[in-house]
Amino acid sequence: MRRYGEQHPHSKLNNKQVVQIRNLWDIGHRNIRVIAKNFGVSTTNIRKIVEGETWKHLIKWPSQKNF
Repeated sequence: MRRYGEQHPHSKLNNKQVVQIRNLWDIGHRNIRVIAKNFGVSTTNIRKIVEGETWKHLIKWPSQKNF
């Protein structure tokens, strides 16, 4: 069985943090470097979260992508 999100043993973020990252993006905070630094992850990780490539199980439907 595959583990997703915070259930994965190498996860650096939890579900609440991912939702916070997406909410920051939705309200217009577009500085990925600052978001990444504040959450202790890479800029690539932030980009993949806001684009819906990762943490797909937390995407709100039908407004999947708002960027």
